[in-house]
Amino acid sequence: MTSVARLLLVILLITLTFGCPSWWTSDVKEKTVPPEELFSQGKDKIKEKKYDEAINILERLKSAYPEFKQIPEVYLAIADSFYDEGSYDRAIARYLQFLELYPAHKDAPRAKYQIGMSYFSQIKNTDLDNSVVKQAIRAFKAVSEAQDTGEWGKKAEEKSRECQRKLAEKELYKARSYISLGNYKAARISAQRVIDEFSKLGLDEEAKQILANIKNK
Repeated sequence: MTSVARLLLVILLITLTFGCPSWWTSDVKEKTVPPEELFSQGKDKIKEKKYDEAINILERLKSAYPEFKQIPEVYLAIADSFYDEGSYDRAIARYLQFLELYPAHKDAPRAKYQIGMSYFSQIKNTDLDNSVVKQAIRAFKAVSEAQDTGEWGKKAEEKSRECQRKLAEKELYKARSYISLGNYKAARISAQRVIDEFSKLGLDEEAKQILANIKNK
Protein backbone atom coordinates (compact mmCIF):
# COMPACT_ATOMS: atom_id res chain seq x y z
CA MET A 1 0.00 0.00 0.00
CA THR A 2 1.45 3.38 -1.00
CA SER A 3 1.93 6.17 1.50
CA VAL A 4 -0.89 8.14 -0.14
CA ALA A 5 -3.26 5.19 0.20
CA ARG A 6 -2.29 4.72 3.83
CA LEU A 7 -2.92 8.42 4.50
CA LEU A 8 -6.35 8.24 2.87
CA LEU A 9 -7.17 5.13 4.96
CA VAL A 10 -6.18 6.91 8.19
CA ILE A 11 -8.32 9.93 7.28
CA LEU A 12 -11.26 7.64 6.54
CA LEU A 13 -10.88 5.82 9.88
CA ILE A 14 -10.67 9.10 11.79
CA THR A 15 -13.79 10.37 10.03
CA LEU A 16 -15.70 7.19 10.81
CA THR A 17 -14.53 7.19 14.42
CA PHE A 18 -15.12 10.80 15.35
CA GLY A 19 -17.66 11.73 12.74
CA CYS A 20 -18.26 14.91 10.86
CA PRO A 21 -20.32 17.50 12.77
CA SER A 22 -22.29 18.40 9.65
CA TRP A 23 -24.01 14.97 9.43
CA TRP A 24 -23.07 12.83 12.50
CA THR A 25 -24.49 15.12 15.22
CA SER A 26 -27.71 15.75 13.30
CA ASP A 27 -28.20 12.00 12.87
CA VAL A 28 -27.75 11.45 16.62
CA LYS A 29 -30.22 14.21 17.44
CA GLU A 30 -32.84 12.62 15.21
CA LYS A 31 -32.47 9.31 17.05
CA THR A 32 -32.48 10.80 20.57
CA VAL A 33 -35.81 10.79 22.42
CA PRO A 34 -36.43 14.10 24.28
CA PRO A 35 -36.63 13.85 28.08
CA GLU A 36 -40.23 15.05 28.14
CA GLU A 37 -41.24 12.23 25.83
CA LEU A 38 -39.35 9.64 27.88
CA PHE A 39 -41.03 10.89 31.05
CA SER A 40 -44.42 10.67 29.38
CA GLN A 41 -43.68 7.13 28.19
CA GLY A 42 -42.63 6.12 31.69
CA LYS A 43 -45.80 7.51 33.25
CA ASP A 44 -47.92 5.77 30.61
CA LYS A 45 -46.27 2.44 31.48
CA ILE A 46 -47.02 3.05 35.16
CA LYS A 47 -50.69 3.64 34.32
CA GLU A 48 -50.65 0.37 32.40
CA LYS A 49 -49.06 -1.32 35.45
CA LYS A 50 -46.06 -2.33 33.36
CA TYR A 51 -43.67 -1.39 36.11
CA ASP A 52 -40.53 -3.09 34.82
CA GLU A 53 -40.83 -1.24 31.52
CA ALA A 54 -41.59 2.02 33.33
CA ILE A 55 -38.52 1.66 35.54
CA ASN A 56 -36.28 0.91 32.53
CA ILE A 57 -37.52 4.00 30.69
CA LEU A 58 -37.18 6.25 33.73
CA GLU A 59 -33.70 4.94 34.52
CA ARG A 60 -32.65 5.75 30.94
CA LEU A 61 -34.08 9.22 31.36
CA LYS A 62 -32.29 9.74 34.67
CA SER A 63 -28.95 8.69 33.20
CA ALA A 64 -29.25 10.52 29.89
CA TYR A 65 -30.72 13.79 31.18
CA PRO A 66 -29.53 14.46 34.75
CA GLU A 67 -30.30 18.17 34.29
CA PHE A 68 -33.91 17.55 33.23
CA LYS A 69 -36.09 20.03 35.14
CA GLN A 70 -38.42 17.28 36.37
CA ILE A 71 -35.66 14.90 37.44
CA PRO A 72 -36.85 14.85 41.10
CA GLU A 73 -40.22 13.58 39.88
CA VAL A 74 -38.37 10.93 37.85
CA TYR A 75 -36.63 9.63 41.00
CA LEU A 76 -39.97 9.60 42.81
CA ALA A 77 -41.74 7.82 39.94
CA ILE A 78 -39.11 5.06 40.03
CA ALA A 79 -39.65 4.63 43.77
CA ASP A 80 -43.42 4.56 43.28
CA SER A 81 -43.06 1.92 40.57
CA PHE A 82 -41.10 -0.35 42.88
CA TYR A 83 -43.73 0.19 45.58
CA ASP A 84 -46.64 -0.51 43.25
CA GLU A 85 -45.11 -3.76 42.01
CA GLY A 86 -44.52 -4.91 45.59
CA SER A 87 -40.72 -4.56 45.68
CA TYR A 88 -40.87 -2.79 49.03
CA ASP A 89 -37.19 -2.93 50.00
CA ARG A 90 -36.21 -1.42 46.66
CA ALA A 91 -38.92 1.19 47.04
CA ILE A 92 -37.59 2.18 50.47
CA ALA A 93 -34.06 2.53 49.06
CA ARG A 94 -35.31 4.76 46.23
CA TYR A 95 -37.46 6.94 48.49
CA LEU A 96 -34.44 7.42 50.76
CA GLN A 97 -32.34 8.34 47.72
CA PHE A 98 -34.94 10.90 46.68
CA LEU A 99 -35.00 12.40 50.18
CA GLU A 100 -31.22 12.57 50.33
CA LEU A 101 -31.04 14.41 47.02
CA TYR A 102 -34.12 16.61 47.43
CA PRO A 103 -34.88 16.98 51.17
CA ALA A 104 -36.77 20.25 50.68
CA HIS A 105 -38.87 19.09 47.73
CA LYS A 106 -42.61 19.60 48.02
CA ASP A 107 -43.13 15.82 47.73
CA ALA A 108 -40.68 14.97 50.52
CA PRO A 109 -43.49 14.38 53.07
CA ARG A 110 -45.16 11.95 50.69
CA ALA A 111 -41.87 10.11 50.13
CA LYS A 112 -41.45 9.74 53.90
CA TYR A 113 -45.03 8.51 54.20
CA GLN A 114 -44.41 5.97 51.43
CA ILE A 115 -41.44 4.59 53.35
CA GLY A 116 -43.83 3.89 56.19
CA MET A 117 -46.31 2.32 53.78
CA SER A 118 -43.55 0.12 52.35
CA TYR A 119 -43.06 -1.36 55.81
CA PHE A 120 -46.78 -1.39 56.56
CA SER A 121 -47.53 -3.33 53.37
CA GLN A 122 -45.31 -6.15 54.62
CA ILE A 123 -47.41 -6.68 57.75
CA LYS A 124 -49.52 -9.79 57.23
CA ASN A 125 -50.97 -10.71 60.62
CA THR A 126 -50.31 -10.70 64.36
CA ASP A 127 -47.93 -13.66 64.04
CA LEU A 128 -45.33 -11.60 62.16
CA ASP A 129 -42.17 -10.29 63.75
CA ASN A 130 -42.79 -7.01 65.57
CA SER A 131 -39.74 -5.43 63.94
CA VAL A 132 -41.57 -4.66 60.68
CA VAL A 133 -44.45 -3.03 62.57
CA LYS A 134 -42.05 -0.98 64.67
CA GLN A 135 -40.16 0.17 61.58
CA ALA A 136 -43.45 1.31 60.08
CA ILE A 137 -44.31 3.21 63.27
CA ARG A 138 -40.94 4.98 63.28
CA ALA A 139 -41.35 5.96 59.63
CA PHE A 140 -44.88 7.28 60.17
CA LYS A 141 -43.85 9.22 63.26
CA ALA A 142 -41.08 10.89 61.24
CA VAL A 143 -43.86 12.35 59.13
CA SER A 144 -46.54 13.07 61.74
CA GLU A 145 -44.13 14.73 64.15
CA ALA A 146 -42.48 16.92 61.51
CA GLN A 147 -43.69 20.41 60.64
CA ASP A 148 -45.56 21.41 57.49
CA THR A 149 -46.38 17.88 56.37
CA GLY A 150 -50.04 18.68 55.70
CA GLU A 151 -52.30 15.80 54.75
CA TRP A 152 -49.41 13.34 54.85
CA GLY A 153 -48.83 14.09 58.51
CA LYS A 154 -52.46 13.31 59.31
CA LYS A 155 -52.41 10.11 57.28
CA ALA A 156 -49.16 9.05 58.94
CA GLU A 157 -50.65 9.60 62.40
CA GLU A 158 -53.62 7.40 61.51
CA LYS A 159 -51.36 4.66 60.17
CA SER A 160 -49.13 4.87 63.23
CA ARG A 161 -52.15 4.24 65.47
CA GLU A 162 -53.15 1.34 63.24
CA CYS A 163 -49.69 -0.17 63.66
CA GLN A 164 -49.82 0.29 67.42
CA ARG A 165 -53.18 -1.46 67.46
CA LYS A 166 -51.61 -4.39 65.61
CA LEU A 167 -48.96 -4.64 68.33
CA ALA A 168 -51.69 -4.52 70.98
CA GLU A 169 -53.67 -7.22 69.16
CA LYS A 170 -50.59 -9.39 69.17
CA GLU A 171 -50.22 -8.97 72.93
CA LEU A 172 -53.84 -10.03 73.41
CA TYR A 173 -53.26 -13.00 71.12
CA LYS A 174 -50.24 -13.96 73.24
CA ALA A 175 -52.24 -13.53 76.45
CA ARG A 176 -54.99 -15.87 75.22
CA SER A 177 -52.41 -18.38 74.02
CA TYR A 178 -50.64 -18.33 77.40
CA ILE A 179 -53.96 -18.90 79.17
CA SER A 180 -54.63 -21.97 77.04
CA LEU A 181 -51.22 -23.28 78.09
CA GLY A 182 -51.84 -22.49 81.73
CA ASN A 183 -49.08 -19.88 81.87
CA TYR A 184 -51.07 -17.20 83.70
CA LYS A 185 -48.06 -15.11 84.70
CA ALA A 186 -47.06 -14.58 81.06
CA ALA A 187 -50.70 -13.93 80.16
CA ARG A 188 -50.92 -11.20 82.80
CA ILE A 189 -47.75 -9.56 81.48
CA SER A 190 -49.08 -9.42 77.91
CA ALA A 191 -52.53 -8.18 78.93
CA GLN A 192 -51.05 -5.52 81.21
CA ARG A 193 -48.77 -4.35 78.40
CA VAL A 194 -51.85 -3.51 76.32
CA ILE A 195 -53.06 -1.22 79.10
CA ASP A 196 -49.68 0.34 79.85
CA GLU A 197 -48.25 0.76 76.34
CA PHE A 198 -51.23 0.73 73.98
CA SER A 199 -54.04 2.45 75.82
CA LYS A 200 -56.90 4.28 74.08
CA LEU A 201 -56.75 2.07 71.01
CA GLY A 202 -60.05 0.32 71.73
CA LEU A 203 -58.57 -2.78 73.35
CA ASP A 204 -58.27 -1.72 76.98
CA GLU A 205 -61.51 -3.35 78.09
CA GLU A 206 -60.59 -6.69 76.55
CA ALA A 207 -57.21 -6.59 78.29
CA LYS A 208 -58.86 -5.74 81.61
CA GLN A 209 -61.33 -8.59 81.18
CA ILE A 210 -58.48 -11.05 80.62
CA LEU A 211 -56.75 -9.79 83.77
CA ALA A 212 -59.96 -10.12 85.74
CA ASN A 213 -60.55 -13.68 84.52
CA ILE A 214 -57.12 -14.86 85.65
CA LYS A 215 -56.79 -12.70 88.75
CA ASN A 216 -56.73 -15.62 91.16
CA LYS A 217 -54.89 -18.10 88.95
